Amino acid sequence: MKIGQIIHGFEFISSRPLPELQGTLHEAVYKKNGAKLLFIDREDSNKTFAIAFKTIPTDDTGVFHIIEHSVLCGSEKYPVKEPFVELLKGSLKTFLNAFTFPDKTMYPVSSRNEKDFLNLVDIYMDAVLHPIAITKPEIFYQEGWHYELHSKGEDMLYKGVVFNEMKGAYSSADELEMSEMGAILYKGSCYGMDSGGDPLAIPSLTYEQFVASHAKYYHPSNSRIILDGSVELEKTLALLDSFLCNYDYLEVDSDIPMLPPMGHTEKYLDYEISENEAPDGKARVCLGFASGSFAERKKITALSIIIDAISGSNEAPFKKAMLDLGICEDTGFIPYDGIQQNSILLEIKNVKEENMKRAEEAAMNALRDIAKNGIDKALLTASFNSFEFRIREQDSAGFPAGISYAISALDTWLYGGDPIDGLSYESDLSFLRSMLDTDYYEKLLEQTFLNSPHSATLYMIPSSSLGEKRVSEEKSKLAAAKSAMTDSQLDEIIATTEKLENWQKTPDTAEALSTIPRLEISDISELPEQYPTQKYEIFDTPVLYTSVASRKITYAKLLFDMRDFTEEELALASLLTELYKNLATDKNDAVSLQTKIKTELGSFAPTVLVSAKSGKVCPYFHVSISALTRNLASAVEIADEVLLHTLFEDSVAIGKIIRQIKVGSAEAIASSGHSVAFGRAGAYVSAEAATLEYIDGVENYLFMKRLDENYANEAATLANKLTALSSKIFTRSRLTVFHAADERCDSFVEKLISVFPEGTAPEHECGIQPFGMRKEGIIIPAQIAFASQAGNLFNYEERLHGSMAVIRSLLSFGFLWNAIRVQGGAYGAGFIRRNTGVSGFYTYRDPDANRSIEYFAKSSDFLREIANSGEDITNFIIGAIGDSDPLITPKTLGALALASYLRGETYEDRIAFRREMLSTSKVDLLRAADLIDKITKGGVCVVGGKDKLLACGDKLDSFIEI
Repeated sequence: MKIGQIIHGFEFISSRPLPELQGTLHEAVYKKNGAKLLFIDREDSNKTFAIAFKTIPTDDTGVFHIIEHSVLCGSEKYPVKEPFVELLKGSLKTFLNAFTFPDKTMYPVSSRNEKDFLNLVDIYMDAVLHPIAITKPEIFYQEGWHYELHSKGEDMLYKGVVFNEMKGAYSSADELEMSEMGAILYKGSCYGMDSGGDPLAIPSLTYEQFVASHAKYYHPSNSRIILDGSVELEKTLALLDSFLCNYDYLEVDSDIPMLPPMGHTEKYLDYEISENEAPDGKARVCLGFASGSFAERKKITALSIIIDAISGSNEAPFKKAMLDLGICEDTGFIPYDGIQQNSILLEIKNVKEENMKRAEEAAMNALRDIAKNGIDKALLTASFNSFEFRIREQDSAGFPAGISYAISALDTWLYGGDPIDGLSYESDLSFLRSMLDTDYYEKLLEQTFLNSPHSATLYMIPSSSLGEKRVSEEKSKLAAAKSAMTDSQLDEIIATTEKLENWQKTPDTAEALSTIPRLEISDISELPEQYPTQKYEIFDTPVLYTSVASRKITYAKLLFDMRDFTEEELALASLLTELYKNLATDKNDAVSLQTKIKTELGSFAPTVLVSAKSGKVCPYFHVSISALTRNLASAVEIADEVLLHTLFEDSVAIGKIIRQIKVGSAEAIASSGHSVAFGRAGAYVSAEAATLEYIDGVENYLFMKRLDENYANEAATLANKLTALSSKIFTRSRLTVFHAADERCDSFVEKLISVFPEGTAPEHECGIQPFGMRKEGIIIPAQIAFASQAGNLFNYEERLHGSMAVIRSLLSFGFLWNAIRVQGGAYGAGFIRRNTGVSGFYTYRDPDANRSIEYFAKSSDFLREIANSGEDITNFIIGAIGDSDPLITPKTLGALALASYLRGETYEDRIAFRREMLSTSKVDLLRAADLIDKITKGGVCVVGGKDKLLACGDKLDSFIEI
């Protein structure tokens, strides 16, 4: 593009090379109204579009979060209730969602299919500019909040998707900490408000305020549009022009004043723990420090390097100082950036209440000592090298690169900065590398943390009665609101409830549905992508190689067969994954080892994974290594040292790690209850899922909890067990090596294999069996629940039929979305089908798990109705195909190839599965309905607050408290 060139109303104002992304950055402005456009022109078949609006909250009602949900519920051009869901059903999208940030709302989509991409852009543009939510209050009531009342004699309730989502968020100590720290550190700024919404404030938002907020901020003059990849620019700009041409320029007041230094602020806050959980030693301290503006890019990166160097492991100087005092169970830093005025939070977890001030003082003293004595240059260089590797690798782990780039551009562009500053990095890296041998980093640490003119401390005190108090206060508030209403007002509430429910239950007309642009089966390739893998042997060890364009990076995976391990051995193997790299070896202390790994490798990550082949379950100790090809000799040395020479003598260090695993697992169960519930329900019926429970589920948490409680008596025995287990695992007879790179690295693989002793092969197959049917409740401190019910399709069929991928789409978006999310108020619900055979239902942040479980059982009737009606399900087939074709990076290509190998899946198997998807018929739907009937007669797992579990009645008969 030439500077000054006008294409469909967009005047191009700059064009600059962007070598870091192997592309060119073009900027344009829509002349009529000032809408800004950024085009990242680079080779990528995955095309990305995003439109963002600067949205400035003035209170905690979550208005922009509710708008984000609501605009995707129908528009003038597409007057269906859920265009978003119609796209989820039938698009080849590689990404489809929306984000509410503290100061902006962003609507990104991406697809590799040009026709699909333009359809997505069309629907999203109409959604944000012409939503029917601004004329139809039912959408606000559904997505935001409303009073629910069916008769004057019953209790009135709050209901709404965002309301329930944020009740779940505020049940998490981590999310509550972030929100409350923002409120005190940024008091007087939009960043002091919760853009997601505080459940206590959400019901104060009126529909009129909702409409006014959309009118003020959702205007092209306040928009920024980003395009990325191999976009057909002429067609895309013509489409954007068809929307933007209808708007004149509007002055939108969306400036965010920079807060002046505000000194130091303190606040005490109660947070919820489980009813029977002992509060002693569960207090938390969070320190917040203003750290500069968006424009200070070098400083933002330098601070990330600093906090990794001083707290990236238990042996890093800051973290070690804190843990050695025995004053807390864990600590770490959280950068809060991507906004105009950044900050860094310092968490100190699980402190005795009487030691909160002491913990704060200890943290500041530790930082003071580091600033005075200097950060070890080797540590600092290692953290810098690790950061540089990640940024050059450009792997977003399945997240579209274009969307990551759009967010990065907005990190500067939104505030009047140059968008290229958020996308380029060579200059910053060069500067920061040159500063490694100076006192730049120490001075920055001192300036940010020790001499901060703007900081805050949040003291969080655990309360086992807070949950019950919140429930009681909400009931009282609702009762007071109801009693203050006149009869006519109550009649209006009842009528509104009935009108909303009738609207939710009324299907879209055929005419409305016909407005949604559709793909055809002919738009889809009949063949899935290939993951070509060469299989051969070196020293009688199986070796796999996949060729990828990896920019001279080699991705290696070592897999050690653990099929003959007991439940305890698997739990201890999962512990080993956390101990490696964090303990000394007979060659280096822990700090030197960690420094070496960060300096010379991209990553060294031990995990335990489980796979099944021909019905036989096999756990693997899995070591993932990434390194520049020139550093492969170091990869061999480090693998040897870590896996064969780690010492398990430091009982104090091991005890700290066990405690941190326990704390982290409890937090993960509370925040990801849907995954936990589904995994647990799967364990009732699947040996593979049961095996995973001992590695990364509730069983593993309970094991770590018992180990922590009895550690003083078990430390010596544990050290011997870990040493013996390590010797048992890391032998050549158990090993398979996988690598993905630009070319085969047989010399590297030979040296890697040679490291390990011969050993003995596994003695027998995995003996772990399914748990058997259970009806379990997992009690967490929360005002919501996560429900799940699962079955094992391999108990009824020999293999997973391709039509089950279409069934997943049909149930998730054709039935459960409306029945449980829309009508039930849960934030999420769906049907999962796994290659393991485990398939079933889940809900996310669910106000009524009991009701949801009942709707699981109605899914089979829904499938039979669809089958017998002859309804066209092409849309669902296309959506299922889209879901089965993930974005592939060099790193993920290797992972997909390995997963196929471990399952014994051939390319011919994948072709057959895809063809079954494409030919899904009435017979398949009826067969699936029968399978669903069997699943919903099985076990149930619900993770949630105690009151939510008790409300499930006889659906649950045993309970575990986290």
